[in-house]
Amino acid sequence: MKKKMTMIMFAILWMSAFSLQAGIRIGAKAGVNLAKAAFNTDALKSDNFTGFQVGPIIEISGFSGFSGLGIDAAVLYSQQGVKFSSYENKVSALDIPVNLKMKFSLLDLLGMYISAGPYLSFKLNDQENDPESLSQIKGLTNKKSGAGLNFGAGVELVKHLQVGVNYQFALNGDYNSNFSLGDYLGNLTPAGNAKTRIWSITAAYFF
Repeated sequence: MKKKMTMIMFAILWMSAFSLQAGIRIGAKAGVNLAKAAFNTDALKSDNFTGFQVGPIIEISGFSGFSGLGIDAAVLYSQQGVKFSSYENKVSALDIPVNLKMKFSLLDLLGMYISAGPYLSFKLNDQENDPESLSQIKGLTNKKSGAGLNFGAGVELVKHLQVGVNYQFALNGDYNSNFSLGDYLGNLTPAGNAKTRIWSITAAYFF
């Protein structure tokens, strides 16, 4: 846990070094994740996994003479996972999204934004809850790193608070395919690779 907090604090200090420049502001972001693993086989359907995300964010605006066009980047401690009934594999990851962002002003106190861009994900650890009833699930391991795309939209209030919705999906498989299910499906069936899809409701406050 100390290592995770050290990495987040280092990211905040690194971002702060640029905050004195015009058009750059830093803040903190947090949200609720609703993750679902999509397997490349119809034999296995996972349930939704609820987690959270938190970390520093930086926003740079005013590119190429367009006041509403910019980018944002964050370093987020994100809780994700795979869930089947009472079976659960909880994953902690460090996600680094970089988005192109377009903001639209609605009066002076309210605005809207849309964003899209890639992200990198580095797995920190995982915890497996394997009850006896599902002890047939073996070898479910997550990969150490991954990449994908995310899309978001939201509103900005009083020029400091942004509340939005984000959809993130992995381009590569997040889990290895070296496991099978026994009695849970009635026979031994290779589960295949899985890619994570995450819906998030987030709030970011810029100082």
